[in-house]
Amino acid sequence: MKKLTLATTLALLSPFAAADTILGVYAGAGQWQGEYSGNAGDPSIDVKSLGMDEEDNNYYYIALEHPVPIIPNIKLQKMDITSEQTATIDQTFTIDGTTFVAGTEVASDFDLSHMDIVLYYELLDNWVNLDVGLNIRKFDGHVTAVSEFTAESVELDEAIPMIYAKAQFDLPLTGFSVGLEGNAINYEDNRLTDYSAKLQYMFDSALDIGLEVGYREMSLEVDEDVTADIQLKGPYAALLFHF
Repeated sequence: MKKLTLATTLALLSPFAAADTILGVYAGAGQWQGEYSGNAGDPSIDVKSLGMDEEDNNYYYIALEHPVPIIPNIKLQKMDITSEQTATIDQTFTIDGTTFVAGTEVASDFDLSHMDIVLYYELLDNWVNLDVGLNIRKFDGHVTAVSEFTAESVELDEAIPMIYAKAQFDLPLTGFSVGLEGNAINYEDNRLTDYSAKLQYMFDSALDIGLEVGYREMSLEVDEDVTADIQLKGPYAALLFHF
């Protein structure tokens, strides 16, 4: 027992981070009801003029936490974000040099789906949990617009490094916890932020199963092949597992 206590104490005092004393696997699946706002193109058009409004977006994740302080924990998350709409536009806009004229019908396809690869350390691991690290967000999508006379499609296949942080506060003896999670990067004329606030409840059972509800907001501002300033925000719910 003394040896175990000493080993645990050394891990907690590590300059890198605190770590779980046992191997832990965390997984979840949920749906985010996001509402679009903002504009796209140069000259730009309000995304609501393209018919974009609320969409249900599915996501899945798995995280592995281990007792080795120097090696970061890892989390993989797949997020599907798509919107396919057709609308008669009320203003002229341009995507990557291709112009779509006001009064024409345009079919738009926005795909902001991505994979997050998060490497993080646990700085605190008790009733107050604090994780910090690096998130590599790999987009695998596109922006497409098609009218009767013109069409344009721009691939989104960038890998973007982001600062990652998560804070969670457990309410002792209740099964409830509240938390904040965020990813952010700002460089040149581009900015990407992704924040969520959450309430979680874990059932008292042999297999740790829980529910999570919260509010998430993602903001994307780019000035490259596609000029856009788009926000997506709304509530979400997820089913959680801990092995």
